[in-house]
Amino acid sequence: MEGEGALLRTLIIGGYGFFGGRIARALARDTTLQVIVAGRSQERAGAFAGELQAHAAHPVAAAQVDIDDAGLANRIATLGAQLVIHTSGPFQGQDHHVAQACILAGAHYADLADATEFVAEIGALDAAARERGVLVVSGASSVPGLSSAVIARYRGEFAAIDGVDIGITPGNRTARGLATVRAVLGYCGKPFECWIDGAWRTVYGWQGLKWHAYPEPVGQRLLGYCDVPDRVLYPRTCEGVRTVEFRAGFELPVLQLGMWCLAWLRRCGCVGD
Repeated sequence: MEGEGALLRTLIIGGYGFFGGRIARALARDTTLQVIVAGRSQERAGAFAGELQAHAAHPVAAAQVDIDDAGLANRIATLGAQLVIHTSGPFQGQDHHVAQACILAGAHYADLADATEFVAEIGALDAAARERGVLVVSGASSVPGLSSAVIARYRGEFAAIDGVDIGITPGNRTARGLATVRAVLGYCGKPFECWIDGAWRTVYGWQGLKWHAYPEPVGQRLLGYCDVPDRVLYPRTCEGVRTVEFRAGFELPVLQLGMWCLAWLRRCGCVGD
């Protein structure tokens, strides 16, 4: 194919999954990229790549890639990937072996992680990434990707930032992937620390409910605490900030109250992990 050598070979791990599929569908239209859809199933990767081909700017490839493979770095290098997008969550409990494999393979890396420790500790790979001349980005998602972009955009308009209060509330018809559901339930009722009034204080997932009035047509939404990277990143990066809170909520208050009740059942030991 004419000019193919100039294309950025982009490997999307989990590329036929919920979020990975959306990313693959969008990037396949980019005239500067050659997309490789990858996952544990070669058959599913191939089938999805075939679906994308009708609207793709260039041929879409498919590959079998298992993130738990001990030879992952060699696999990435063999595929000739120059950029790897890791979408195979949930990221809670994962380590950084995929990013490390990318560094060894000389490929740039980005993920959609929203797991606090996973994102907050990615800096440990900075020296190795710089030595190899590759970019390593974690948390390229709603949080902390978009939320940090908003703060970066507006922080210069304030003499000081005393508090950061973030809320996300999707519509009830918004589709949710299995990894997202697992992540949400993973910290339901579990304790974690939030920076509140200049001190680290214990809160519990999906509790600490409060109402927030969004502009119409959204209106009033009930929100509860969520464990996301923002809660530890902003106390580090926003000098002088005294409170950093993040909450999320459902469109229907009955669902929010259901999560609040489930959190109490977990705290009481009536519901296990």
